[in-house]
Amino acid sequence: MKLDRNAIRRLLALNDAQLKALITRLAGESGIDLAGISIRPDDIASVRRALEMATDEDITLAAQQIEQMRRGRS
Repeated sequence: MKLDRNAIRRLLALNDAQLKALITRLAGESGIDLAGISIRPDDIASVRRALEMATDEDITLAAQQIEQMRRGRS
């Protein structure tokens, strides 16, 4: 998935259960085990606020970091 403003809008359109599932899946794919961590509704609300407040610069930086991580795993 390309991270841009449209991707942020799609993430914000997910319901809380879908967003939690996506976060859990992406963490697992990145090697992060969330099995011992309980993601609470307040956590999802915080993620939503961060996504809503993300500037274009924030999104560009995050996209660059994701690309660097992908290259590092190749």
